[in-house]
Amino acid sequence: MNQFAIKGKKVLLRKPSFDELDYVKWLWADEETMKATGGPILLKEEEKKRWYEIMVSPSNGKHFYCLIFNEENKPVGEVSFHQYDKIARTAEFNIKIAYDQRGKGYASEAAKLMLDYYFNVWNGEIMRDSIAASNTLGQKALLHLGFEKVHSTEEICLVALTKEKFNRTYKQEVDNV
Repeated sequence: MNQFAIKGKKVLLRKPSFDELDYVKWLWADEETMKATGGPILLKEEEKKRWYEIMVSPSNGKHFYCLIFNEENKPVGEVSFHQYDKIARTAEFNIKIAYDQRGKGYASEAAKLMLDYYFNVWNGEIMRDSIAASNTLGQKALLHLGFEKVHSTEEICLVALTKEKFNRTYKQEVDNV
């Protein structure tokens, strides 16, 4: 297993082992956690291996996925990017914190650590996210992080953050973690 990890003050981002996919299954199936993103997703046993190979290990070069662990080394959520376009150097952002773990600062720190990795190690230029128009808390959180609204419809709100803006706003903070 790849022992990739990024350590912050409150969280550790780490690629999960295959055995830790039970937590991913639980997270995606949790009604309260998934309510704002369109509802639960049921990951079937036969889908786990294929998903793991595409998203985690060895990955296909378009996706990067980590679980978020708290100070007690307990998983509290996930953070990732998907659909990396090598030419445009863009990707889609994802973060989920278990409902009962929200409000503890995990999301903000995990997002900054992952964005720093994406922009300054992976060498991405733009991170995007399509958020459900009804998910106003998710939109507010990403706008607070520095994402800017690019486009919206009745169904979705598209936001984006550039490498330049991230580094201008957060690079020193992330370097001091």
